[in-house]
Amino acid sequence: GFYGTLSRSDLSNPRAERSKDLLPARYPDEPALRGEWLAPTIVSPHSNRIVYHGMQHLMMSRDRGDTWDIISPDLTFGATTEKGDIPYHTIFAISESSMRFGLIYVGTDDGRAHVTKDGGKTWAEISGGVAPRKWVSRLAASAFAIGTVYMTQNGMREDDFTPYVWRSADFGKTWTSLAAGIPMGPVNVIREDPVDKDTLYVGTDTGVYVTTDTGKTWNVLGSGLPSTSVQDLIVHRRDN
Repeated sequence: GFYGTLSRSDLSNPRAERSKDLLPARYPDEPALRGEWLAPTIVSPHSNRIVYHGMQHLMMSRDRGDTWDIISPDLTFGATTEKGDIPYHTIFAISESSMRFGLIYVGTDDGRAHVTKDGGKTWAEISGGVAPRKWVSRLAASAFAIGTVYMTQNGMREDDFTPYVWRSADFGKTWTSLAAGIPMGPVNVIREDPVDKDTLYVGTDTGVYVTTDTGKTWNVLGSGLPSTSVQDLIVHRRDN
């Protein structure tokens, strides 16, 4: 498996101490960690000292990466015949609810999604009702309703350009498609507006789309962006 690197930089430290490798050493009898080329890392919305990092397990640090706990089982299919190919059977998307510490959603490149409500003590799979075995490109826990979560999937690697955009109001037990009106995928990212709960933004391989009615209708965002692949989006809270 690919171990990868994860480091922290702190420019306030002396030059020799500005960068620190963070991934923990593994015992010889432990399976190697598997990570995406760009493995997901997020800072908890509840504390800037708490960091989550996705390999085949979800890892959690309470001290900015100095020490780690593995807080999930292998959340992928873990198919031995595919590891090292696509899918690589690793975590690709992580989202923690800003409304409740420990309510965390995780999605993988082999199409699985899970939720924990207790910080990793127990996990439930929430992949039912969405496109099977399609890369989970993003998960976004709502800041307006504790049970609401959004998910996008990406089928580009199987030459599937269908837009997959989903919304759940019950922690992922059931899903409703919001993709009608988006002309073409694949979809790489979804973001919730920080002020208006009905406004959502998605980035696809052709541009950015916005809805102001929770997915009933979609429009191209702005007129000056050329046709381009959009891998990430952020709505600036100060300027909205």
